[in-house]
Amino acid sequence: MEDKKEKEIYEAKINFFTIVAHEIRTPLTLIKGPVENLHEKIDELPGIKEDVITLERNTSRLVALITQILDFRQTEKKGFSIDFSPVNISAVVEEEWLNFIPLAKKKNLVYHTDLPIEPVFAMADEEALHKIFSNLFGNAVKYAAGRVNICLLPVTKDSGFFTLEISNDGYLIPADMKEKIFEPFYRLKETVKQKGTGIGLALARSLAELHNGRLWLKETKDGLNTFVLELPLRPQEPLPGKQKRKKILTNIK
Repeated sequence: MEDKKEKEIYEAKINFFTIVAHEIRTPLTLIKGPVENLHEKIDELPGIKEDVITLERNTSRLVALITQILDFRQTEKKGFSIDFSPVNISAVVEEEWLNFIPLAKKKNLVYHTDLPIEPVFAMADEEALHKIFSNLFGNAVKYAAGRVNICLLPVTKDSGFFTLEISNDGYLIPADMKEKIFEPFYRLKETVKQKGTGIGLALARSLAELHNGRLWLKETKDGLNTFVLELPLRPQEPLPGKQKRKKILTNIK
């Protein structure tokens, strides 16, 4: 009975979020256009610069949050298909890493990335990778106390996967919460004051599984939280025990 009640509450939450997201997206899109037009007038009207940048930043944030909710709902309903094509993983990691430099500077973090000398390439859905990396890097920066490290490990000759590790020195996630944090809407009480929907990690894991890969939290050591993303270099059949969510579309360019 308790499990059934929890499921009903969860379904009510996700349905509410989805309906609200759909209702907000249209007027928000209509707001975003004029804001972009105002941005083009900044040089002519320097007095509006600060207000326009604030409008643009927060509009973009709302659009990102709404997109995240709708994307998660799609993956949960098994309606999210991915298109495989050759992707320079090193370049995508670097691009997303660069996106969070301003926030890292604002928090005075030591924000570092390690990339292998030889670029890593894989068959993957690039847009899905951006969503995964953005959520993981954003969380690492948001909850860090002083430092964040993002490490793309070199791929060995016989390896069928690439591995990305994201570490930060924020509040150490307890061992008994290692799986709980991947549940939709779950927020640790110690970090609940931080802004967020509680969907980011759930979405990242769902997209990793659509690639037949894995996302997990490593056993804590050296005072760091380390998330590990492991994805195949080439399309594979679903991992043992994983239910195939949707026929994956392969588009090798």
